[in-house]
Amino acid sequence: MRKLLFNLHLYGALIAGIFIVVIGTTGSILAFEPELDRLMNPRLFSVPPQARPLPVAELFRAAARAYPGQKIGSMRLPQRADDSAQFSVKGPKEVFINPYTGAILGERRPVTALSTIHQIHLRLLIGEAGSNIVTIATCVLLFLVISGLYLWWPLKRASIKWSGGSARVYFDLHNTAGIYSALFLFVLGTTGIAVRFDNQIEDYLHHRAGTQKVGRNIPSVAPRSGVPIDADQAIQSALNQIPGTRSLMVVLPANPKASYLVALRFPEDLTPGGRSWVNVDQYSGKALSEQNSRTAATGTRTIIWNRAIHTGDAYGLLTKTLLSLSSLMLVVQAITGYSMWWKKLRARQRRTEPAAQANPA
Repeated sequence: MRKLLFNLHLYGALIAGIFIVVIGTTGSILAFEPELDRLMNPRLFSVPPQARPLPVAELFRAAARAYPGQKIGSMRLPQRADDSAQFSVKGPKEVFINPYTGAILGERRPVTALSTIHQIHLRLLIGEAGSNIVTIATCVLLFLVISGLYLWWPLKRASIKWSGGSARVYFDLHNTAGIYSALFLFVLGTTGIAVRFDNQIEDYLHHRAGTQKVGRNIPSVAPRSGVPIDADQAIQSALNQIPGTRSLMVVLPANPKASYLVALRFPEDLTPGGRSWVNVDQYSGKALSEQNSRTAATGTRTIIWNRAIHTGDAYGLLTKTLLSLSSLMLVVQAITGYSMWWKKLRARQRRTEPAAQANPA
């Protein structure tokens, strides 16, 4: 049984190893994606703090003046005093604006180095086929974690004997990296697969609990006067609907029948996109529908927390660091595992060569 499991562990790693290394390397970077993006682009993301930012409606007007004829449908709002605001225009381009002055700080194409790494992590840059490969490789990773724990158990090596030969150092590195990262890699693998199928999982959980997803983008009810409210009034209405939150983004109504969508976040919500939102009638200012991440149905909250755990956002810097380092351990295990296999293969070949020479065909 042990020999069979060892062979399955070996050949599973050899076949899927390159994909697992790619997933691990990109995942370790993506744990800090927002922080890295801000660090690499300070002129776009950072502004000198001032006393009071402009009203959001004024930011939309400033954006419209800077890009006449362009439809600007949403605005991502600053979360810190030194943050810029962001919107998108055709091109496509991401545009960054000073929330205190309305000055355009700069623009860029949405395809960046980090967004490319993100797509490699999700789809290997080859669409649905890439998603399937990533899912299969993640399933293999889960098997490697479980089988590796079984193979490790008799010796229980959890330290490195640096004074040993290269074979011993590789063996100890492989075991030590594996055992210290096993739990985190198992969590990353299971949550990653769940993210791949989160729509189906959420639907199933709602069905079992007799609940349902909250309707989004509910139409406004136009009164006879038809005078719409502005973005600031919509944001205030959303904040009143879910007290204790902060506005993250506002999406303007796409047409006279549509409603505002205001994305919100609670202080404990460390995900960049936020998990709460409110649809606001563009005429009356009334909330039409909402998702409160604290009180949402179990199916929805399960998906919210699964994503937060997978990305490391659940508890901020601590979980980001732990999951990022654990992902990098996959690289260590791949290098040491391949080196051990290659050394054994070469040694076997050297043993068989003299016999082959002594008994030529």
